[in-house]
Amino acid sequence: MTSVAMLAPRGTRVLHGLALLCCTLVFGLTLTHVLQSPGSRTLDGPEWLDVMHTFYGGFAAVGGVTEVLGLVLTAVLAVLALSRRLVSPGIAFLVAALCLLGTLLAYWFGNRPVNALVAVWTPATLPDDWSAYRTSWEAAHAVSTGLSALALICVAVVLLMRAYPRRS
Repeated sequence: MTSVAMLAPRGTRVLHGLALLCCTLVFGLTLTHVLQSPGSRTLDGPEWLDVMHTFYGGFAAVGGVTEVLGLVLTAVLAVLALSRRLVSPGIAFLVAALCLLGTLLAYWFGNRPVNALVAVWTPATLPDDWSAYRTSWEAAHAVSTGLSALALICVAVVLLMRAYPRRS
């Protein structure tokens, strides 16, 4: 039995599956923001504000839960793997956990402050530099997309290592 395969009998398959699901959801949600960015840039201020007030509530609820749960799961999997001296999976899970921590930091320091401002703006109170806030909001999502893609790759690689072990 390969060292990576030793993770499976200890009940970590469910944790690994949930971590993979969380990373997939975080990546998908952040990628949708990046993909909508070109369209968003064609909107004038009041149109952009209307979109911000109308469409993004569910993203925060699902994204927040999956980012936190994914961080916890990948950190637990890293500890479990490293405690069993499974270095490659442990490092992969640790990198995934750090990436998910990065997505949370990008939200707290990039998206959340803009969201708080946008929530109280009206078309009449929209500042002249509203597009700078849009750019900042989109940049934070781009950072989260890159980090969540790396987290997803790391978690998937461990799964692939287990599914296709090296033959000696």
